[in-house]
Amino acid sequence: MVDDLKWLIFPHLLVLEENGQPCGEQTDLKNLAVTCRGFLEVALDVLWRQARFDRLMQVWKARGVVDERYVGDDSWRTIYPPLRTMEFATTPTIEDWQRFEYYARRIRRMQLEYLPASTNFWSAFASAVLNRAIHPTVQIEESPIPPIFPKIKSLECDLREDNFDACVRVINESPSLDSFALFADPGHVLELPSEPWVAVFSSLGNHGRPLKNLAIRPRMYGTEARDAMDAKTDSLAQLIRQSELEEVILPGDAIRVEIIASAMSYIPTLKLLEVWNHWNGPDEPDAVPIPHDAFPSLECLRGDIIAVASLLVIPTFPSLAKLMIQGEVGGAWMAWPFVREMIGTIAQSCPALEVLHLSVNLCFRETNDSESARRTTTSGFSTLQGCPRLKDVLLDFPKTLSPNARSIEDGINLSDAQWEQLAEAWPDLTSVRLCMGRCEDDREFEPICPRPRATLRTISSFLRHCPKLFSFGVPILARGEEARTALEGVSPTQGPTRLDFRGSWIDKEDTQDVALFIASQSPHQETEIRIPQPEEPYEPRLHVGGQTIEVAQYEGWQEIKHLVESARTKTQARRL
Repeated sequence: MVDDLKWLIFPHLLVLEENGQPCGEQTDLKNLAVTCRGFLEVALDVLWRQARFDRLMQVWKARGVVDERYVGDDSWRTIYPPLRTMEFATTPTIEDWQRFEYYARRIRRMQLEYLPASTNFWSAFASAVLNRAIHPTVQIEESPIPPIFPKIKSLECDLREDNFDACVRVINESPSLDSFALFADPGHVLELPSEPWVAVFSSLGNHGRPLKNLAIRPRMYGTEARDAMDAKTDSLAQLIRQSELEEVILPGDAIRVEIIASAMSYIPTLKLLEVWNHWNGPDEPDAVPIPHDAFPSLECLRGDIIAVASLLVIPTFPSLAKLMIQGEVGGAWMAWPFVREMIGTIAQSCPALEVLHLSVNLCFRETNDSESARRTTTSGFSTLQGCPRLKDVLLDFPKTLSPNARSIEDGINLSDAQWEQLAEAWPDLTSVRLCMGRCEDDREFEPICPRPRATLRTISSFLRHCPKLFSFGVPILARGEEARTALEGVSPTQGPTRLDFRGSWIDKEDTQDVALFIASQSPHQETEIRIPQPEEPYEPRLHVGGQTIEVAQYEGWQEIKHLVESARTKTQARRL
């Protein structure tokens, strides 16, 4: 059996956890490895393709190089599980290194997690790597010392102040490394000085192979002085300039993002950028000096609203197809005028946009007449007509805060005519959803669910103008008279759809007419209907057009869903 055939079969025997990491027990592959010499190498290569650093330490533990001990006396262990700690018992010999490298040379992706170890464990490991370079395991005159991890392409490190030197040593011993991620624990990063970051960034820039992927999670919190933050930023910027990055995930609290963004702006290979709130803060969203022709190949931009707004100052992102924005910056509320203007900027800067996800807690404030007069009818969401390639739109406002809770309706809700203009502008749309959570009045502290302005005509508009639409979730205010009128122009969809009525309000007396409209509009048997839940807030009565209507409660929605399903069943039976 040739090795190519083994590589097609053996990986299917690898059992993975939910996070993609191999499980501890790999009985099938281990049995293959000890079956015959013909299976040994490929089986071990598959077993060790992904590995944690702790697994390598078990190799040395079996040889007595590393010792595992448990902390706590016997009485304490009866209450809590024992805590193990790891430490070096002796300096590894040439034979110990040879056994270590027998497995290490197979690893393609490694996680250098933080181990429960003694205070000198990591420094002892770094010293052992350095001593190996002085006394190599393979004595070949005038030949370079082979690296310990020749095949590692992806390295994930849990960076701490006591293990960064070991992290640097692993980087230096990984000549094929092109993907690097830091997933340091927030509680430790808070006190982490600049030196470990600078050492790691410098090592990555000098290890010989340009990086393609760089991710730093979570954010680099820090309270250090400005000069220390500048040193960290300059080191990271230098690394970026030396790399051929395709994906970058960066924090922003303890680095100068304006410098980093400038360093990334001319990278022709950059496809994905994730960046979070930067040092300048919410009061300076335009402080990033980015060239007008920056990010020519960027396809995906993710981050919080302040950082993204800072980058959107350039005239256009010609290739940007996916934009995902979160608005919570330290739990702060974002002012609606700022969000509205940013949406207008998106429409102007992102002509190739296909996916737009925006989630933000909004803060409304009272405005004077002169400011209200300056608002145009094309502000806010309606400007997104400038993105004709949109396929997936999610506008999510979990919470809103306003001196006048009802002002959210005038600020956010669009009319049927405005929604129809958007539907006409998005012929390739597959999903649209507008989520509006409770509106909290900061004077009365009374949560109120905002009343929707769209009607059943909005559903008809999207299903008529967007033939590829599958999921519709714009809150509507439906009435029987509108349902009967809209039925005259109904053009039923042929495929299944998902109609999300959470946040919608319907006249209690018109449930049958509304159900008939929904069943006629989307008659497919597999169409899914999502209805408001009992805990959702609502107003029992509404005053609309000089009339008072009673709003359907949860039981009314259940009746609508039952009527729709029954109507589809009867229609299907008639066809048969």
